[in-house]
Amino acid sequence: MRQASPALIALLNSSAQFATADLYTFTLLGGGVYRFSGAQTALTDENGNTFALGPKFERSRTKLVIGVQVDELDVEIYPEPTDLLGSVPWLQATWTGQLDGALLQVDRLFMQPYATAVGSVVLFAGRVSDIDAARTGIRMKCRSHLELLNIQMPHRLWQQSCTHVFGDNMCLFNRASLALTFAAAAGSTSTLIQGPPVTSTPFAQGTIIGVSGANAGQTRTISAFVSGQSVTVKLAFLSPPQFGDEFEILPGCDHSLATCTNVFSNAIHFGGFPYIPAPENAV
Repeated sequence: MRQASPALIALLNSSAQFATADLYTFTLLGGGVYRFSGAQTALTDENGNTFALGPKFERSRTKLVIGVQVDELDVEIYPEPTDLLGSVPWLQATWTGQLDGALLQVDRLFMQPYATAVGSVVLFAGRVSDIDAARTGIRMKCRSHLELLNIQMPHRLWQQSCTHVFGDNMCLFNRASLALTFAAAAGSTSTLIQGPPVTSTPFAQGTIIGVSGANAGQTRTISAFVSGQSVTVKLAFLSPPQFGDEFEILPGCDHSLATCTNVFSNAIHFGGFPYIPAPENAV
């Protein structure tokens, strides 16, 4: 069942004419939220959120079923060279993996008169599972959040390295206790941020978060860290960092017992099984 506000229910129960439009909300894994109107103009919903005029969207039909069937939605996007996701053209953002695993919500906005929002209902909510970019457009297949029920059971594996996510409720290490904040130096790019402080803390495989500037609120995984020199990220930021933009970095872990013990003093919560013999040596 789809939820609707009292104002929208009253409109639908009346004989008054109204206009509708689809609204697309993309939430990237890095934290950016981008809203686009499926109409020919930019629109504002009943909550005051602005949906910009962006590329042309086409989608398959949505449906409601009883049970735990995973709903799927096919979306085709036809961007112009001037259509941007952040500060990057749509096709470039797709080729560089910015939309991989992103969340998509499609709402139907009801207006009376046009551009005056009365209410909206959620038609689909899920994540991008498959995506393909061609020269003329982008095709993506999205699956509803019920897909998350297809998880591995049991969750933990018997293996030498730690199975916990660094800093989660099983690891219990406070990553923020070793966080550092610095300002981007000259020569920084979307994938290489200059200017981190000198430190012995391991930040490779850690997290970098934009604090100020165009990338504020966006997070990326650190693929390489050179103390006092640079931070390299796996996925480029949508906007090139400007001189003075602030970033926060959180440490990373290689999930080995040695690192857990000697670097983070957290061996009591180590989630691996380092003393299990290799299969070929087990008796």
